[in-house]
Amino acid sequence: MIASYLAMLATLAAPASDVRPPNVVFILADDLGYGDLGCQGHPFARTPEIDRLAAQGTRFERCYSAGITCSPARTGLMTGRFPARFSPRPDRAGFGDRPTVTAALHDAGYATGHFGKWHIGPNTRPGTYGIDRIEEIGGARRDDRGRDAPIFDQAIAFIEQNRNKPFYVNIWGHISHNPVDAPDGFADRFRETRLEPERFPKPMQHKLAERIAEHGFERTEEGLREYLGELAALDAQVGRVLERLEQLGLAENTIVVFSSDQGAVGAGSAGVIGEADGEDDTHPNALGSNGALRGGKHTQFEGGVRVPFLIRWPGRIPAGRVDRGSIIAGVDWFPSVCKVAGIAAPADLDGEDVSDIWLGKERPRSRPLFWKTAAANSRASMLDGRWKFHQQRRGASGTLHDLDIDPLEAIDRADGESELARRLGEAARAWTATLPKPAVEPPPAGDARALERARKRERKKLEKSAPTAPRP
Repeated sequence: MIASYLAMLATLAAPASDVRPPNVVFILADDLGYGDLGCQGHPFARTPEIDRLAAQGTRFERCYSAGITCSPARTGLMTGRFPARFSPRPDRAGFGDRPTVTAALHDAGYATGHFGKWHIGPNTRPGTYGIDRIEEIGGARRDDRGRDAPIFDQAIAFIEQNRNKPFYVNIWGHISHNPVDAPDGFADRFRETRLEPERFPKPMQHKLAERIAEHGFERTEEGLREYLGELAALDAQVGRVLERLEQLGLAENTIVVFSSDQGAVGAGSAGVIGEADGEDDTHPNALGSNGALRGGKHTQFEGGVRVPFLIRWPGRIPAGRVDRGSIIAGVDWFPSVCKVAGIAAPADLDGEDVSDIWLGKERPRSRPLFWKTAAANSRASMLDGRWKFHQQRRGASGTLHDLDIDPLEAIDRADGESELARRLGEAARAWTATLPKPAVEPPPAGDARALERARKRERKKLEKSAPTAPRP
């Protein structure tokens, strides 16, 4: 094992003139839950192509998104920085002069492309963030191959056109973000599927119970079939990419990653099992599963920030491996890709190089992770190893959870681990103090009443998104 690992490192250290740097294909699903894949334990999902990717590479069980909604999560991936450091918000103003992973690779000679969902700034002209080709493609509602098929069409064409040089491509789809509406050919595959809530972990049982109470059992069962059909359509497109890489002879030197921006929408009412998430979380088709984790999108609980992460690089990243202990994160993407590409990453990133962990090394990460929304008075959450801390109010107090024994974050250990809670609370407060004040963006024509409405919306969002002490 040690000899194999050293050989992998030697390959990475080889001069660029001797070894062509790897291509990178980054497939990002939208609102896909931690428990939504067959390889992640979903009792009904059929995702053979994604499962094959996992079997041919390594599946990480503790990968964390940089944000709890779409744009912040993508900001962390592109910049290696916590999204709370940006003001105004990047979805409205972009990243300013901050370096990005795509710009770094472009400058190193990579062909760079982005296809699908954008949500990281108003400018989509070629050259933005060093991306040669940008195609912001919406979901195709009438494509019988699935709504993300046109995105994959363009991405595969880009790979074909750049097969003779190193390339980096983002394939950022819309599945499984609402509205979920699978093509008949995929939904029909699940016509015999029967809803059996007891086969899911407790958080998903809670979510299903809410849907059944509002829509009835039969409509919820039909919603599950629609959701499973969407996943199957996405899986088929992932299979197209894997097949084309093999046909072109590129698979051996291409890193392929499949992940999600953040968790699926959670349950619709507050409680130990699920938290309201402020989106259309009661739609009968919005049935993503976050596995045995608490919360969902729009929350800083595990169900909102822990995401699938599957990575394949034949001969270098161990095949068939499941890493259950290493903590990696979206902010680590930038420095880690730079490392395997043989180029220098900026020194002031929040993420760290975890490429050695990709290659099979087991070690603790050296830096904690933080989350905070753009709302002015939002509360921070912090992850340091097995311990998760949720700040309360604006001070250093908060709730403390041991994720090794309590992934539901239902047991507050702050009293029993008072010194640790104090230390993490101080760290969260100190980190928050380094952040810029969120920009207050004026409404059109300086409408004072519109500004007040906007502030009220922010306050409501804060009330819903801020962590609360769980009920015993």
